[in-house]
Amino acid sequence: MRGKRLSITLLMIALAIGAAWLIHRLETPKQPAVCEICGRGIMKQVEFQIETSHGTIYACCPGCALHHIINNPEEARKELATDFDSGRLIPARSAYYDMGGDVQYCTRHDPALHRMPSGVEMRVYDRCLPTLVAFASKDDAEAYRQQHGGRVVTFDQALEEARGR
Repeated sequence: MRGKRLSITLLMIALAIGAAWLIHRLETPKQPAVCEICGRGIMKQVEFQIETSHGTIYACCPGCALHHIINNPEEARKELATDFDSGRLIPARSAYYDMGGDVQYCTRHDPALHRMPSGVEMRVYDRCLPTLVAFASKDDAEAYRQQHGGRVVTFDQALEEARGR
């Protein structure tokens, strides 16, 4: 009798844990695998998030996100960039960015140059270029710049340059 009661108790605990896990899986919003702005794949090391009153917009990179912010100026409540070195989300407005380095994270499989049937290559507008890579500290951004080129800018400087494109 005692063993039967223990078995029933364990079964009830297992069912409660299973139900809690299922509810958690159904209620937790899923992060998309593609940019909600341009449709490219999201690489974790340069991901950018824009929190709005309607939810979070996931972008493939800071460059793509900046264009969304420019085109929807009242929408963003908070912007989060991914620190390239740690992979942590950081406040985008206080981050430092390497702009124009030699690694193109978003455009690796979708180049900004298209070969025409005539054999001529044509440059196509790409909101993800020049590449922007976020860092929590200016020293980290500077170290990346020394290795990959580009220049170190603030969020406001990157936003101003994106407005001009």
